[in-house]
Amino acid sequence: MSLSDLLTNSTLMSDNIKLNSEKIGRYGLDLPVFTDQMDADAIQVDTLNKEQERLKSELKLKTEEFNLFKAKLSESYALAKKTVKLAEPQPNWVAYGITDKK
Repeated sequence: MSLSDLLTNSTLMSDNIKLNSEKIGRYGLDLPVFTDQMDADAIQVDTLNKEQERLKSELKLKTEEFNLFKAKLSESYALAKKTVKLAEPQPNWVAYGITDKK
């Protein structure tokens, strides 16, 4: 059952239990405490779902930003490494963090 279906069906269930509380209450449910809790849970689930969707959207944007800067840094590092290899003799490469042999 999808979240939308669960929320819709829970609300419908709660509303109809309230309308028929005398009949339904005979079967062990503590009404209206049960329906009040069910309604509160539905509201909480809806609120948390909206927050989760917002966070997913923010995460997607942050991931795109991260990937952009990571690619930029990788390009800068590759250019710096190539330049150091041209400018310095191989024994000095270690001082720049380059462990390549050739």
